[in-house]
Amino acid sequence: MKAENSPEDFKNKADTGLIMSSTRWLVDHYKAKEKYRHQMVKDLDLKPGDTVLDVGSGPGLWSNLLGEKVAPNGRIIGIEYSIDAITYAQNNLENSPYKEIIEYCQADFFNMPYPDETFDLVFCSNSLMYFPDPMKEKLLKEQKRVAKKGGRIASKEYDGETIILYPIPCELWLKLKNAVAQALSERPLEDYYDEYVARKLRTLFLDAELKNIVTIPYPVQLFSPLSSHQKNYITQESQWFIKTAFPYLTKSEVSQLESFFDSNSSEYILDRADFSYLMVEFMSIGTK
Repeated sequence: MKAENSPEDFKNKADTGLIMSSTRWLVDHYKAKEKYRHQMVKDLDLKPGDTVLDVGSGPGLWSNLLGEKVAPNGRIIGIEYSIDAITYAQNNLENSPYKEIIEYCQADFFNMPYPDETFDLVFCSNSLMYFPDPMKEKLLKEQKRVAKKGGRIASKEYDGETIILYPIPCELWLKLKNAVAQALSERPLEDYYDEYVARKLRTLFLDAELKNIVTIPYPVQLFSPLSSHQKNYITQESQWFIKTAFPYLTKSEVSQLESFFDSNSSEYILDRADFSYLMVEFMSIGTK
């Protein structure tokens, strides 16, 4: 194994089948919550002509929203580890009205190929969760380096403890979430995943000595009838919870939980008229 806390241990995770980083997952995740993304980008208070670095740009799903705010003379650069995600983003870019001001490239998040003080905004969505806390600090330090003096850093993450699904019985859902927390705490470093990173954002920004820090919560609510993207997103996320928690659950508990997301089961909940999903995402914004 490489040295502990080396970026090399984590940089290719998006290509190794981790469901929460696969291109399908990222597309369904974004589309399921798309209306909330508009408000998040609005809250970034971008101006025409701004230059934006999108760290961990994935399949480029934020690009048009960001491009709309900085057009016609601004610039959006997305950097990503995953070639699969970059290919998707580049192909999708052909239909964008902002394709002339958007570009994607593969780059190391910890050694970005840009001079000091290049960007008005460095934006990062759902990327810090893949790195242990010391590496989160290194990542923010590098983001701070490439941000202009007076420029801003913004990070959008979620906290898994805020996820609520109805009508799953509370005692079973809480047992599942407790088992997930236990399993994640025991994972080896190379399989690290931080389901609770959002609660740390403000501390990380303070430690990075950013100024004028603002943290904005975004309650995300999904109700019946669900779109196909919303169904896929909720099913994939819940299946990951069950798989992760499996060692700490009984066979009957696993079977019952799986039935809630099996469209062939009489217990399937995603088509129920009273179904509801709630989770909270957070965005912290700080000034260099």
